[in-house]
Amino acid sequence: MSLVYLLFFILLLMFSIGSFSNRVFGARFMSGSGISKVFSGYLIILLVAGLLSTMVPVEGTLEAEYLTDKELAENDRLNSDIYSIVESGRIEEAEGLTKKENWDFPIKGKLLDIEFMGENVMIFIEKVDSLEGKVEVTYYSTYSYVHNIDITDRFKSPDIELTESTLKVFPAEHVNIKLVKFTNAFPFNQFTEDGEQYNGGYGMMQGLNFLYVTVPADTEVTGDGYVIN
Repeated sequence: MSLVYLLFFILLLMFSIGSFSNRVFGARFMSGSGISKVFSGYLIILLVAGLLSTMVPVEGTLEAEYLTDKELAENDRLNSDIYSIVESGRIEEAEGLTKKENWDFPIKGKLLDIEFMGENVMIFIEKVDSLEGKVEVTYYSTYSYVHNIDITDRFKSPDIELTESTLKVFPAEHVNIKLVKFTNAFPFNQFTEDGEQYNGGYGMMQGLNFLYVTVPADTEVTGDGYVIN
């Protein structure tokens, strides 16, 4: 809707409301005391503001999934325990992990050098008797959220490649998040009992991320990473 048509619609609406108010409440009400005029004008502003709020474009926004207080508390508990569980070789017992991505690479020989091409990241290596001729890499994370909104999927996995006997881990791209929260228009929420807590939330929390690498049992592993067995 163009600006000209929008202004024309608002003027027509105000004129219609004024005519309707004169008929229903009487000319004395509209031309009476200052309080009556202010109240009438206020009603008109509320109605116009309410209509305008429905015209705000919301295309391209992401409908978010909100985490409950219980889920947030559980995530904090998992974050405090996750590394100790993984280091002990009991990753299958770890809860609340999101498997972001996994890779398989064929390996020749019995040497694997792991090189991370950026800032430090936790890399755990497990030697598995039943695994032969390949390296398996899995990227895990726990919840990430901002103002109770789950943004775990917004963080991408790193790039990984195997060159000869060197497993290179390239850091994931930085993520820019622009948070826009839509709330009901003032005409619709001013009379609610508790209003709307626009500023509610628990700030931002980026989840714990780590790589879990499994190699054949007779593989010698060097470089970055922590061998758990």
